[in-house]
Amino acid sequence: MTHKTKTTITKKLATVTEAIAIAPVEPTQADKDAKTALLIVSLAVNMFILTAWIALQVTTVYDYQVAAFLFAR
Repeated sequence: MTHKTKTTITKKLATVTEAIAIAPVEPTQADKDAKTALLIVSLAVNMFILTAWIALQVTTVYDYQVAAFLFAR
C-alpha cells in the first residue's frame, strides 16, 4: 500500500467512526416508570422483612406464628 492509500483509508475510517458514533440515549418514560416500580416493590419487601424481624426480636408471644408464616413450606 502506498502512503496515499493509507491516508485515504485512515480518513475514511475516521469519517465512518464519526458517522456511527453512538449518541447517549435518554431513558424513556417507560424506563423511568419501570425503575420506579421496581424500587417501590423492593422497598415494600424490605419493609415487610424488617417489620417481621422486629416483631421476632421484641416479643416472644408471636415467635411461632411469625416463623411459621415466614418459613412455611
